[in-house]
Amino acid sequence: MRAFVWETDGELKFNDNYPYPECKDDWVVIKVVSAGVCATDLAVISGEFGPPPLIPGHEIAGVIDKVGSRVKSVSLGERVVVETAVSCGHCRECESGNKHLCRESSEIGFPPYNGGYAEYVAVPENCIRRIPDNVSFDEAGIIEAALCPFGIIYRYGMKPGSTVLVQGNGVAGLSFLQTAKCFAASKLIMSVRRDSAVEMAKHFGADVVINTKKEDLIERVMEETDGLGVDVSIDATGNSAVIEKTVKAARSGGQVILYGIPDVSAKMPEFPVRDIILRQLTVVGGNCNQLAWDPLLSLVSSGQFNVRDMITDTFPLKEAKAALELAKNKPDGFIKSVLHI
Repeated sequence: MRAFVWETDGELKFNDNYPYPECKDDWVVIKVVSAGVCATDLAVISGEFGPPPLIPGHEIAGVIDKVGSRVKSVSLGERVVVETAVSCGHCRECESGNKHLCRESSEIGFPPYNGGYAEYVAVPENCIRRIPDNVSFDEAGIIEAALCPFGIIYRYGMKPGSTVLVQGNGVAGLSFLQTAKCFAASKLIMSVRRDSAVEMAKHFGADVVINTKKEDLIERVMEETDGLGVDVSIDATGNSAVIEKTVKAARSGGQVILYGIPDVSAKMPEFPVRDIILRQLTVVGGNCNQLAWDPLLSLVSSGQFNVRDMITDTFPLKEAKAALELAKNKPDGFIKSVLHI
């Protein structure tokens, strides 16, 4: 089969004769149709999550090509999307719907499990979700990127009528924005750093867009909230300065959601413990929620959550390197690219 293989740090090589995946008894093999390209894939091929060799790619949609002898829930030819966490299946975390917290957990597309930059990929049966008939392979192929932000709010909840600030206007930020809208937020505020991003933020539901190169974020947030701050303040960047402002922008008794992961070498600000205590802030972090897959697929199918317009570029598999360059450089107008296998 055709595949892009990570063999040495930072290098992908195209292989048009890679072996067809082994199908274990409780696994399936998927013929990949669409694979989302994520900036995390760049971290994978840098060696951050483990050593090569590996086929990267953790945003995967396709059709069932082969089933293991113990597989009962899916059949050949079904349209499916991959929920990527692979775990032991029997610990407390796995049994409570938190298999991504399992001590033995890894993911499809992360060492040691080959991912979707290939014609075929093998995954456990319990990682399969059926794609609704009116959802395209491309849309399904990037749902994993939206699932993480959606899953955090789905886990912790959000009161109807909340005012919400989202910092970061990539796929994660736009997904938080749409999730807050689905949870009946009353005012959605998004910060951007480019003029070109203003209309994009509005397109995905922002009521107020603050260009932080031209305006002071905290001053503007206070203007928009009668000096109180927002009910829910979200960081989707991982930038240390942004994280600090995320706390400052929250109202007393409000909620702070930290999603963006700082670079391992980043210098973090002193965490405002006194501020958190005295203003009774709730600070939560999150990155995944397997229980949120079916609700999000339903919202995408009903048109309430728009992943279609997040896809700004498509590439054939052979141009995976070009797609990764886009994910790295993030030019104006870019949101997300998909590989067509």
